Amino acid sequence: MKVKINFKEQEFPPGTKLNQVVDLIREANKDNPVTKSLIEKTGHDHTTFIYNRRVVKPQEYGSIELKEGDEIRWMLPYAGG
Repeated sequence: MKVKINFKEQEFPPGTKLNQVVDLIREANKDNPVTKSLIEKTGHDHTTFIYNRRVVKPQEYGSIELKEGDEIRWMLPYAGG
């Protein structure tokens, strides 16, 4: 199934949960200097995840099963203004 992550379509197998995608995104960005600094200072990366235009709390990641056409966005705390 196709899911958009920050506007780029990606293919995932049916039954994929949001927490699996969150783990992939965190792994891909672990070398980002901002992420490294935040983890060193606070113990967390403070990445915000938005699922279909709704901010998702970390305790909800495992309960959301992705569907065809879903949209996931993520941003670090320094993004925006």
